[in-house]
Amino acid sequence: MSAIAAETFSASVSNVASPKAVPDTYGSKAHHLANGKGFTNPWPSLRSLIIQSNRSRWHNGNLTGPSTKDVPFKVRTPKYLPSRHADNSNLRATWLGHACYFVEYPEGLRVLFDPVFSQRCSPISFLGPKRFTDIPGKIADIPIIDAVCISHNHYDHLDLPTIKEIHRLHPSVFFFVPLGNKAWFTSIGIKNCIELDWFESRTLTLTPTSTDPDSKTVTTGQAPGSISATIELLPCQHTSNRGLFDRSLTLWGSYSVSTASKSVYFAGDTGYRTVPKPDGYKGYPANDYEHPPFIDLDECPAFKTIGDTRGPFDLGLIPIGAYKPRWLFSCMHADPRDAARIFQDTRCKKALAMHWGTWVLTDEDVEEPPVLLRTALKERGIEETGVFDTIAIGESREF
Repeated sequence: MSAIAAETFSASVSNVASPKAVPDTYGSKAHHLANGKGFTNPWPSLRSLIIQSNRSRWHNGNLTGPSTKDVPFKVRTPKYLPSRHADNSNLRATWLGHACYFVEYPEGLRVLFDPVFSQRCSPISFLGPKRFTDIPGKIADIPIIDAVCISHNHYDHLDLPTIKEIHRLHPSVFFFVPLGNKAWFTSIGIKNCIELDWFESRTLTLTPTSTDPDSKTVTTGQAPGSISATIELLPCQHTSNRGLFDRSLTLWGSYSVSTASKSVYFAGDTGYRTVPKPDGYKGYPANDYEHPPFIDLDECPAFKTIGDTRGPFDLGLIPIGAYKPRWLFSCMHADPRDAARIFQDTRCKKALAMHWGTWVLTDEDVEEPPVLLRTALKERGIEETGVFDTIAIGESREF
């Protein structure tokens, strides 16, 4: 089914009628810089952001870290529901590589998170990190896209060719972005772009353009067959930039996307604490949560706030990769032990992993994240399978 044939709904965005209160610690907007020119992470869990030493490792398109030769990863051909009203009473999530998930809600809503369908995550098509696993199909294979949620503007999460192709095939789709990113979308001719601050939300309503007796009504008081969702930007610990001189000028975030039946938490790209490089550094212990001087490091409080005020969630989509060396990446990328804590803090009932298995961005072995995740879950008293899982690129799970 083509995107045009599937488009039988008109979409609109409005303010949430009764928005949830902004938590007290965020009402002051401490994440906004005082001069109004950018944003910051307002927690002691991020002590520094060291990136310069990593730039030179990307110039030839590959890091000098782990090998990707003969990796056993299989990429499946994704299978999507053919229409909004396919027989499906479950929440359905399909991993499309790195941080990209396509989520199909029982009511018929279809949401795409951080889509990148290019070979390289780079401003230059022939330089920068190149995929070591295949792209799982084409954007044209996805029959319906109602909303695209972008966590921040780094090239492995916001890709120009991908965004333009989505807009071409699905011209009525709405793009939800953190503050400061709308200008980028406007510059490429996209008007359906909604900027959000942390703990700011909108209602996305899909209304049938023709009578459909098989459509599903989500809430009373709406037009028969309409679909409604609340999309809210939430905090995470990261940064932003697409060039050398725009660091942190635009906001970053995570998302809650909920309908009357199901709720999804998308963690975006995030760190959880900052693990420093100690004096006399000779490497890190196997578990830096259990050894001095790392035991009492500050942890990002945003995730517990999200869980306490917005949870529980039916499904969490949580990053587990791109974390070594810890002294360089811990402040902005969660490792599996961090991810297990984010899962618990945000009160997700189930979770799927992301942000691994696609590009070599850091130094850990490409097969390590899922192995370490199972260890981390066991340490936290969480079942090793069936609760917070890793899946194949192109694979779908139902909840």
